[in-house]
Amino acid sequence: MDPRPITDLLSELGLSAPACTRVLLVDDEFEVLAVLEALLDDDWEVYTAQSGKEALEILSSDTPIDLVITDQRMPEMTGVELLSALSDSHPDLYRMVLTAYSDVDPIVAAINQGKVDQFILKPWDPTAIRRLVAEGLAVCERRATMRTVAECLADRFSEQNKTLNTLKGTVAKSRAGEQLAFMAWMSAGLVQELGRIMDDLRGVIDPLETTPETQLVRDASIRMRTLSDDASRLAGAGDTSVRGHHAPRKLISDAVRLLMDEGLNEDNPVHVEIDPSIESIFVAAEAIKQCLLGLLRNAMRAAPPGSPIQVNVRRNGDDFITFEVTDRGLGMNEDVILQASQPFFSGFNPPGTGLGLSLCQMVAEAHGGRLSLLDNEPSGVIAQLWLRVEGT
Repeated sequence: MDPRPITDLLSELGLSAPACTRVLLVDDEFEVLAVLEALLDDDWEVYTAQSGKEALEILSSDTPIDLVITDQRMPEMTGVELLSALSDSHPDLYRMVLTAYSDVDPIVAAINQGKVDQFILKPWDPTAIRRLVAEGLAVCERRATMRTVAECLADRFSEQNKTLNTLKGTVAKSRAGEQLAFMAWMSAGLVQELGRIMDDLRGVIDPLETTPETQLVRDASIRMRTLSDDASRLAGAGDTSVRGHHAPRKLISDAVRLLMDEGLNEDNPVHVEIDPSIESIFVAAEAIKQCLLGLLRNAMRAAPPGSPIQVNVRRNGDDFITFEVTDRGLGMNEDVILQASQPFFSGFNPPGTGLGLSLCQMVAEAHGGRLSLLDNEPSGVIAQLWLRVEGT
């Protein structure tokens, strides 16, 4: 694999490429240790131990070890037992075992369980040993790189959340429309930055085989992609000053089409009922469509397969029109309802980014209204988007 994409990504993130050069040899026979040490110590830092217990002491010390080669047959602790004990505490460590043909079955079982990376049959070939050590240390470097990248991305994701939360507090006293526009402007920049990082990241992880380390990076990239999508929707809904007359059914249809583009409308039909007296409403169409998309997405995720999602549009007095999105899922407890419209809060498992309902709240306030979440007896949630509208 071409290492340049990884090198470029590390440079983009301001990280240094990890170097794996330290090898620990474990064998109860001193002569074997001496031969292996002489074979390897010209190119790598070599440490030795004559028992599994001594090896564990070295690995639990401040001495960093990248690769272990251990004999299988040792008193008190076998090679597989030693490497199994290290699989959780040293996940980036490359683990190799020297074994006779008669011991192959337990070694293969350990490989299948992820406890051992490589086994070498005795009598071993010196040239092959050097080649396998070089390959193992290269794998160790890739593992360390993926972990470093994943931790960096997770930190950046957390910082982006903190930044957006801080911005939310900074403009809390502003009018809702101004607040939404400012958040949208910031989100547009966030979308560009996340998109650039995601493109670089895909070029690195797509060619790699699936391991716990690469899956960790893939999961981080999925969370970043979701945040980017939600931030993009926030940017698109930012200008609530441009308003016009729009038919409620058209707004709902556009939102459903966006939902279908995401592949979220396959199992739950959407039923729509609109007060016949409401022919049009005077609103910012893009903002309302993004709100409805968020409410429908939440309803789809909460509802059991096959359960319909009900959308109602009705008048509430002389000044308000309400869009209602109702599901028949498990519902929300009181604590979740109180926090649901706060930025970055999510009651789902696994959690979403928590931007959808906060966007709805800001858009509703920009239209002189509010967002309400109610229990839907006997199960589910009713999400109400209240809009103070004119010219209907």
